Amino acid sequence: MNAISISIGVDQAKRSYNGLLIVLGLVFIFSTVWFVHSLGNDPGKSLWGFLTANYIYFLGVTMFGSVFVAILRICGAGWSRPYYRLAELTTLSFFPFAITGFLYIYNSGSEYLFYWVTDDGHHSPFLNESFLLYRNLFALLLFYILTLIYFIAGLLPDISEQDATQGSTLRQKLYRWLLSIKQNKNEDSLKRNVYFYSPVIILSAALAMTFIAWDFGMMLVPHYHSSVYPMYYMIGNMLAGTASMIILAMLMKRFVPVANYFTTRQVHFIAVLMTALTLFWLYLFWAQFFVSWFGNLPHEYGVISLQMYGHYAPLFWTMMVCNVGIPIACYIFISVKQTWWAMALVAVVINIGIWLNRYLLVIPGLVDNHWPFSSFTEVCMTLSLFSGLFVVLLFLFNLFPMVSNWELQAWEDER
Repeated sequence: MNAISISIGVDQAKRSYNGLLIVLGLVFIFSTVWFVHSLGNDPGKSLWGFLTANYIYFLGVTMFGSVFVAILRICGAGWSRPYYRLAELTTLSFFPFAITGFLYIYNSGSEYLFYWVTDDGHHSPFLNESFLLYRNLFALLLFYILTLIYFIAGLLPDISEQDATQGSTLRQKLYRWLLSIKQNKNEDSLKRNVYFYSPVIILSAALAMTFIAWDFGMMLVPHYHSSVYPMYYMIGNMLAGTASMIILAMLMKRFVPVANYFTTRQVHFIAVLMTALTLFWLYLFWAQFFVSWFGNLPHEYGVISLQMYGHYAPLFWTMMVCNVGIPIACYIFISVKQTWWAMALVAVVINIGIWLNRYLLVIPGLVDNHWPFSSFTEVCMTLSLFSGLFVVLLFLFNLFPMVSNWELQAWEDER
């Protein structure tokens, strides 16, 4: 088979790359300063709840990147290999915001989010501020450190001596460091390790997502208990995260010469995967709804009915249309599932739906009447996390080979 060669970095002719980086960087700085200043001067449950909803949305969607890779490696899905590097870097791009965002919300927003912090009533040992900090910080750091090791293990087989002599000074220093690690490792062993680490990545992500779902969703409402709540949150992340791969692949193809590896086959199979995840998300929603409705338990059904009826009903039914109605109507047509721009539109709709889901998981338990983006501060909260994620991700586009050379070559050899 012909050898595959993947170039590193953004084409210098792509002048829009630097301009986009600068614009997103300025948006990130301005929006972050604005909302932090606003929260300092006028804190409240609605603003802290809105920030939390945005945080758990971006955290969950980006965390699924490395889980996406781990699951599909275990399944041996050869069609998905062009997505691997992009998915892993999406996860790592949110690493700094995941940790700083959690610490910021914990240190400054706990009294506005967690009723049990200022409530003198008797609570279980799980409802403890220090334990809240330690369990989430441990789970997040464990997941991201393992993801970094996972990424490096998959990257090292693609690194050559030539890579350490090209590009910026930063890139050369980075690749010399990577080469020093590679010299002490057996390349075949590194390739096997990525499959060995895959179940570990999945388990560490499940642990972190479970704590996030409990602490920043279910436990915001007194006496609310749901056995499927963490899985409901995880599958939402899987659905939105898989959909995001289509959008990010289209963005990457604009700046990095990898279009030949993202063909009709890649968009068709990921559309099939999204179909399954959409139906699974609907099943978990029904499992949570039916048990609460049939049991008519006020502490459980009351939370769901608050979303479905009254003030938040328009947002709830919009969420259902975005997550189920529109996607399933589109999945029926194979021409849609084989068209990049059409699936990108479906992916945007799904992400809007999952964002609304996160909003409804947090806000109704804190505020009786609220509309999203009802203030400029709330707009800045969303823009801050969105622009910060893309600044880091675009920067990484120029630092690493965005397609795994050795895995594509192995796939070609197998075929």
